[in-house]
Amino acid sequence: VPPGRVVLRQLSIAAISRRERRPALQLAAESVLTGSLDDYLIDYWHIEQNNWGMAAIPRGLLEDYPEFVDKTGRAATRIQVPELSQELKNGLVLWTLEDAVTVCAWQNGVLTEWQTMPRPNGTTALGRFLHHALPIDVTEILIRAPGDPGSTYGKQIATTCSSIYPSAKIRVLEKPLTESRGRLATLCAFPQFIQEQAFQPASPNRKRGALLSGVLLLVSVAAFLVVQLQDMENQAAEAEHATSLLKIQAARSSRIADRVSRLMAEVRETRSLNQNSIVALLDDLSAAMPSTIRLAGALQIDRRGILSLDGVSDEEQDIGSFVRQLGRHPRVKKVRLQSVTAAQQDQEKDQGIRFRVRVQLERPLWNAPAESVES
Repeated sequence: VPPGRVVLRQLSIAAISRRERRPALQLAAESVLTGSLDDYLIDYWHIEQNNWGMAAIPRGLLEDYPEFVDKTGRAATRIQVPELSQELKNGLVLWTLEDAVTVCAWQNGVLTEWQTMPRPNGTTALGRFLHHALPIDVTEILIRAPGDPGSTYGKQIATTCSSIYPSAKIRVLEKPLTESRGRLATLCAFPQFIQEQAFQPASPNRKRGALLSGVLLLVSVAAFLVVQLQDMENQAAEAEHATSLLKIQAARSSRIADRVSRLMAEVRETRSLNQNSIVALLDDLSAAMPSTIRLAGALQIDRRGILSLDGVSDEEQDIGSFVRQLGRHPRVKKVRLQSVTAAQQDQEKDQGIRFRVRVQLERPLWNAPAESVES
């Protein structure tokens, strides 16, 4: 948010419980704003006792946010307001704007006093305010003149401050706050805006990206299953070879005969897995899966016909739609949604609502035959 565009007000409310505090602050904010509360993004910070600070950002300043998300592929985690950035723990921060200067007084990392004065009033009004209106001892002063290198007005302000606070350390910064090193803490993060954006429909570009990610994930799962099937075939061939060697020595002892029987049962169980059934099941899952859902782990199948899969969805309602689609499938006996968790990770493909679904088929994909004992 550009400097000078946020509305700062001080609110006083009665001593009430934390549950009743938010409605009381909203009622007090409505009385000091010229427009409706819906026209602003509002957040609050505590000053002292029953005094609170209010920061209101006109929503018109954030009209370009959807374009920013489509262009960068990143969502905002907070809103940075220059006047609320905690650059000093104790001292004064002066913002020189095109037509005014804003004085912000900080105590113990909290903005306690602020005042905006028009430039035509000159440095005289600023000097009177600093000399008579501030009840704090100032040891450090930061003057910010963004986008105005060699600012004459900034130097005049520095001269005025040094005459009133001769022992204070004064710095003049001309770079914008966004070019400062490190990430500055802020009194207000405006979580209301972040929550609102989480429920906004995805843009066409993001939908296409999610669809592409889902297709790539399905391809990777299919490749994983193929590799596993090949490995199982290799294991079956090795087991057959070991079984043939054991058959030659079966007559020597009953212990060797029992071992041959166990290996034969393992071979039959390994070969009973039908590759076509797994591929067909994977195709059925992809057909029932909305474009906004993507798998987030390996597909787990056991011999009882129970499947477990983890997924990530951009929209919570798509999870319910996916579960209902599975429940109507003729091969499915029972579907249960085990967990739903909202998460946001560093990587884009892991952002969204994670969930786990447990599916019980009408019939198992394969049946392991009973073990037979050969003499």
